[in-house]
Amino acid sequence: MIPNNSFRSSAARTRLLVFPLIIAALLASASAAYSQEKEPIDVIKVNTDLVVFDVQVVDKQSGRVVGDLNKEDFELSDNGVKQQISYFSRDELPLSIILLLDVSRSTRPIIHDIRDGALNALQRLKPDDQVAVMAFSERSRLAQDFTRDRALVSRKIEEVTATNELGNGTFLGAAMKEAAFHMQTAPTPTSRRVIIVITDNIAPTKSREQKAVLRDLFESGTVVYGLIVRATIGKVFNVLSFGQIKAVNKYVEETGGEVLGADKKEVDAKLSEVIDRLRARYAIGFRPSNSTDDGKFRPVVIKIKPALKRKEKPIVLTKRGFYLRRRKD
Repeated sequence: MIPNNSFRSSAARTRLLVFPLIIAALLASASAAYSQEKEPIDVIKVNTDLVVFDVQVVDKQSGRVVGDLNKEDFELSDNGVKQQISYFSRDELPLSIILLLDVSRSTRPIIHDIRDGALNALQRLKPDDQVAVMAFSERSRLAQDFTRDRALVSRKIEEVTATNELGNGTFLGAAMKEAAFHMQTAPTPTSRRVIIVITDNIAPTKSREQKAVLRDLFESGTVVYGLIVRATIGKVFNVLSFGQIKAVNKYVEETGGEVLGADKKEVDAKLSEVIDRLRARYAIGFRPSNSTDDGKFRPVVIKIKPALKRKEKPIVLTKRGFYLRRRKD
């Protein structure tokens, strides 16, 4: 039999040996946790220097997408100064999309076509893509915040198109302002940000309002796509205005998006085409040689190198420039 005091002495020695091991393990675990917490911050700091532009290239004559270009095919200048392209990809980054649905009186005769087209187009998105739903008429309402839950988005589209509680008019400017502001809350910082406006495009515009909205769109790097669908009343207004009322076009042109037209029976196909064209866009990034945060708008020009010989006549669609916002530590 082992004496009592000998057993206690052995147990004490065991505890003395085990205790440092436990401390070492805890320190190693804490160090690993600290590294895991610290790493994303380092990544964010690096990414704050990278300015990324969402770019579409189309054939000037046919409008077809040119999707087989490489980084070496582009040249980029920031405020007239040539820059080195340090990031290039195509359809690698997830999408953050706001579906902005016109539910005004002029679209109500075809609202079910708009709804069904939006529901069907969701099937073309990738699992990592996020969608928010916003409806507008005289007022705007966020029906669903950004989510990957397609079933939830479908329910919200159905709900928001089933009522006329937002009024009768088409106040697109105010709706764009809310959508542009909300886009800044998109949960994935590196996502490609897009507002898809489905409207009859018959709406008054204010220059000052447009400028404010465009500033927010440039801040968040958002591209605007317009899908123009008109019921009879919208077609009549378009004729009476000689086709001069184009409320969404300014936002599209300044951000490098596209406008597509659709008959009421084509909404599904055309909206699916919008998603496909988004997939064909390039992400082109650079680190500005002038890193001064002066709050001024900085015009950027991205174009295809003149030496590139192709059958098409490629033109570049992208936003006009950006505001540099450096991280404040």
